[in-house]
Amino acid sequence: MGRRLTSRNVSLDWVERDVQDGDTVSAHLIQNTYARLKLQYAEKLSQNWVEQLESPSQALEQLSLAACLIELWRSMYGAIPATEQEQSSRDTLPFPGFVDLACGNGILVYILLTEGYKGLGFDACRRKSWGTFPAEIQECLEERIFIPRPFVDVLDLQEIGVEIHTGDFPENTFIISDHADELTVWTPIMAALSSPSSPLPFFVVPCCSRSLAGSSYRYPPPKERGPMQKSANGNPAWNVDDDAIEQNLQPASGDLRALRAIKIEEKTESGFLNSMIGSLAAKTMSIAEEIGFGVEKAWLRTPGAINMALIGGRQQVTREWLKSSGSTDSSTKRDRGDAVLKNIIEVVERECSKDGGIRVAAKLWVERTKSLHQGQGTVHQAK
Repeated sequence: MGRRLTSRNVSLDWVERDVQDGDTVSAHLIQNTYARLKLQYAEKLSQNWVEQLESPSQALEQLSLAACLIELWRSMYGAIPATEQEQSSRDTLPFPGFVDLACGNGILVYILLTEGYKGLGFDACRRKSWGTFPAEIQECLEERIFIPRPFVDVLDLQEIGVEIHTGDFPENTFIISDHADELTVWTPIMAALSSPSSPLPFFVVPCCSRSLAGSSYRYPPPKERGPMQKSANGNPAWNVDDDAIEQNLQPASGDLRALRAIKIEEKTESGFLNSMIGSLAAKTMSIAEEIGFGVEKAWLRTPGAINMALIGGRQQVTREWLKSSGSTDSSTKRDRGDAVLKNIIEVVERECSKDGGIRVAAKLWVERTKSLHQGQGTVHQAK
């Protein structure tokens, strides 16, 4: 588990933000929190490792992600870890709670709960590692398959034979979508559907690229919008043309050297944007902005990995939460909710047309998620 800790190993660097908004997360705060978490949890997690398809070193990535979230929540909600609450004499605002989609080995949920943040995680399959956590942690880890509300509305699921989750979460819940594969593009949609008048904030770390039906699908690389083309929050952003790419691209020559060069380039920040994961990040951001989210891109550097995190609703939530503890004018919320629902319907209908429409996409989704629950699908090795 030992690894030299440097400033590049763990950070969350904003790459696009309003120049008037300096309220971002300091890298050194994340670094300090990661060092503390590593000292407190790493050795125990390594000693108790039971997952056969995952490396114990992946615990470091979960620790670094926990550090990023802890400092992000400090800036958004004024929430601080339990250890700091014991030492602090000032009152702190209550944390609204989190949910970790496709929580995998459950390490992130375990750390965040132990640090004093209420929340839960669910996954299609119960993992062996869940049994290594204290009983109160295991109670917050649920074995369920996720079926999006638009799919539930068009299918008869009485005989599905497994407990499901439709993505309906309590108001103000913070959604974590870390390497959630088929849930990645759905994350901003479920965040908005769960509370149309006040969409839930989210933190997405993309990985395997999937369509809304859950099928493997490579989205096109992002193209910068022109100066007159702005995102929903008024900032320049990515534009995605789904007809502009051939699926599963490979070097035309079949040269292994060329393929290796592509893989090396994808590990750079510029190359990442043209990679499969970068394209997935762009698509997720495009959908989120179309729905009405303000989204920020941030480089997420963790031990052994570089990725792009998408943070939805941070600035709006920060303003509303710190100003009025999460309350907003009811008429404003109602108008916002109507617009959000209209946008969601348009997005889901358009994206599901790739697979033959909403009903066909829904059937494909259910069959795939049932196979994951039964252990016939692939288990992601990132967590």
